Amino acid sequence: MVPEFTPVQPWMWLVIPLLHAGAAVLGRGLGYLWEKRTHRREIHERLEDCYGREFFENSLNMIHVVSNRGNVSRRNRRSRELLGWPQRQSLQISEYVHPQDIEHFKDLLKGLFERGELRQERLRFLSEGGRAITVELQARRVTGKVAVLEAQDRSEVQSLEHKLREQEARYRFLIEDGIDTMELGVILWDEQKRVLWANRAVQDFFAVPRDDLVGLPADRVVQRIAAALDKDEEYSAVVRGAYRTGAGVDSYITGIRSGAGRKERVIQYRSIPIETSRYKGGRIDYYADITELKRLEEALRLEKTQLDDVNQNLKNFSRVVSHDLRNPTRAALGYLTMILDRHSNGELPPEVRADLEKAQGRLERMDQLIEDLTTFSEMRIDPKRYEHVDVGRLVHEVCEDLGDGIQAVSVTIAGDLPRVWAVPSLLRDVFQNLIHNAAKFNDKALPTVEIGWKPHRGDSYLFYVRDNGPGIKADYLDIIFKIFKKLNRNTEGTGAGLAICRRIVEEHGGRIWAESQVGNGTTFWFSLPKVPVRKGVESDAS
Repeated sequence: MVPEFTPVQPWMWLVIPLLHAGAAVLGRGLGYLWEKRTHRREIHERLEDCYGREFFENSLNMIHVVSNRGNVSRRNRRSRELLGWPQRQSLQISEYVHPQDIEHFKDLLKGLFERGELRQERLRFLSEGGRAITVELQARRVTGKVAVLEAQDRSEVQSLEHKLREQEARYRFLIEDGIDTMELGVILWDEQKRVLWANRAVQDFFAVPRDDLVGLPADRVVQRIAAALDKDEEYSAVVRGAYRTGAGVDSYITGIRSGAGRKERVIQYRSIPIETSRYKGGRIDYYADITELKRLEEALRLEKTQLDDVNQNLKNFSRVVSHDLRNPTRAALGYLTMILDRHSNGELPPEVRADLEKAQGRLERMDQLIEDLTTFSEMRIDPKRYEHVDVGRLVHEVCEDLGDGIQAVSVTIAGDLPRVWAVPSLLRDVFQNLIHNAAKFNDKALPTVEIGWKPHRGDSYLFYVRDNGPGIKADYLDIIFKIFKKLNRNTEGTGAGLAICRRIVEEHGGRIWAESQVGNGTTFWFSLPKVPVRKGVESDAS
């Protein structure tokens, strides 16, 4: 079948040119869109070449491709996480910049496209949920209308910085309040030698309102303080000299005159240059009230003077006792002994012999008292007499010398007694006295004495002599070390033994004491330094 031919209608001749024109316009439009898309793709490819696809997408900071108007055409994963709109690549400036910062951001963009880069600028972004995020911006221009912007989230850092500032302020106030409550005047100067701050004590000392001092130059402040002092010209010279040379003042002592709201005081002035970077070139001045210290020093000086007088009197007395009493006493004792020896065959009546023997005993006791007093008062150790003493060997020798006096006593001596620096004869006297007393005054059927030691504070040794005797009441533990003090007046001895022991130990630089419970024995402790020292002590004349 032959198809029917439809002739061209007249109106078709009019439509055909229009179709040609439309096709041409459409072609040009599609070409423009394709060209623009290609241009954008080229820009993105250039950006990706600069940053790398992986870096762009996985950066820990937000990265935006922005126009010169601030609108975002592309953004990375971090931006979607922090700002929101996870399905969108593009954002308008009003969507992600905080309303209060938009104008500032536009100014930054203008500078960016003029200069080509942006560095370390801060403003606030706004998330999809309305949360303000403080960011630090860096950006670089890519073309005349496109730039890459990197934004680092600083909100957490800003929060920490805010907390840090609060902490600094709090501690600064605490420090200032603490210094304000000190009984120490403090003035802080800047590098221009003007007062930055003064505490309350400065106001109390000099009756000058501290707020009036702030900002004043050094000359005026020194003048106002000097007006209250005894040695005003000398003080001014010291302070101005230190300020001029930049030197410190270690100690300058002067007095504050009473009057005009001031109390009479003795103060010590110190000035220290500041070396820290913040206040370098400034200084801190201190004014310490040492009135009480000076009073105590004066009292101590008077007491020392009195003690020196007493010691000198004691030495004089010791000299008198030693020469004027000892010689006649020993002479009389010698005559009595000679008489008793010559008439030992019964020539003397019994009552006469008894009286002579009683007198002999008293003269012997007096001679021993004189000997003890002389030993005690003249106890001074010459460091040249120190030797490295084997204490274990010395203690065994002491026990051998005591012989029958400790024969009935069970004596235990530690096997590892150390060597010490001491005067051997004096250390022997200490152990002999303590061991002898422990045996002599023991009331137990099976008396025991233990001699031992242990380390003490790292710089000395601690020795002890322990017994199982009757013990000593707590009230007497100090008294027994006084010269001529005895717990029982009916016992033999002069009561000087423990006082001499204490004197010897203290002259060696140690100390001695006793611990006891009535009925459970007594332990005498004494320490001796590991290295030789000389620590002279004053007498117990008082």
